[in-house]
Amino acid sequence: MTPEPSHRSPRTPPTPPTPLTPWTIRTPPATPAPPAPQGPAPPGGPPAALAALDALRARPFPERSEQTAAGTSGPGFHVAPLWAGGPLWDADPADAAAAREQCVDELAALVAVASLRWGEPVVHDLADALDRSARGLPVAPPLDLLCGLVPRVYAWSVGGRWIAVGAGPLDPGQPCQVLAAIAQGPPPGAG
Repeated sequence: MTPEPSHRSPRTPPTPPTPLTPWTIRTPPATPAPPAPQGPAPPGGPPAALAALDALRARPFPERSEQTAAGTSGPGFHVAPLWAGGPLWDADPADAAAAREQCVDELAALVAVASLRWGEPVVHDLADALDRSARGLPVAPPLDLLCGLVPRVYAWSVGGRWIAVGAGPLDPGQPCQVLAAIAQGPPPGAG
């Protein structure tokens, strides 16, 4: 009997197939991911911030201090974040500068829209409150909270309460944020 002709070269032994093991994973070629958005995305801009301010104005003040996911409240005041960026501790300096710029832009847009509604704000620098707080002297709430978070506030007097907004941080490594405060009485710096 004559052997059948082989299609392989007699010198090259056949290569056995590679067995698949349970840990062998076959993945399709990687496709590039879409670029990540730069900086934080605001949750609705000035209209949403004004709605949040209105909701804070409508809330009654608690009898004692409380901190919730929505912010900090106490007798005669509420403080709440309206916009916040991501952490900047390990951020590239250019990204950190862009995040701070976006924070300032968010505050400027909010102040412009709020000024259309309530008139020109009183601008109050919180350096004195921060200095008093650092020396252990009393600072009225909510300025005692705000002075450690933002350098100044833009405030309006509306219906027996004052409304203030400011942007921080004071510490360059902290996340940027726009904060709101609602309190009883005249606005800070109005007298």
